[in-house]
Amino acid sequence: MLAIATGARIVPRFAEASADKLGRAASVRELSLGTTKERLVVFEGCANSRALTVLVRGGNEMVVAEAKRALHDAMCVTRNLVRDAHIVYGGGSAEIAAANAVAAAAESISSVDQ
Repeated sequence: MLAIATGARIVPRFAEASADKLGRAASVRELSLGTTKERLVVFEGCANSRALTVLVRGGNEMVVAEAKRALHDAMCVTRNLVRDAHIVYGGGSAEIAAANAVAAAAESISSVDQ
């Protein structure tokens, strides 16, 4: 992924590396995360700005696993919307629409028959 992000070419041997196969990044820096001694190398201003990395951290493995699942679901929804822009409403929207229609019909009847 780093080669894609920076526009570099992967070479099998160090002797084959040349200037035309190197990638480009505006800045490369190392970050220290939290109170642990974990370090992260960050490449910013890459040639292919569509590539990214999402860092998921949590208090325990269960929290991290749940965050990964939620992130995966969100990315799949986004991918599906890019492929086909049709939306089927969910989250109880059909039930709410039905309840609104019943409430509107009930207001038109003034007696106990509603």
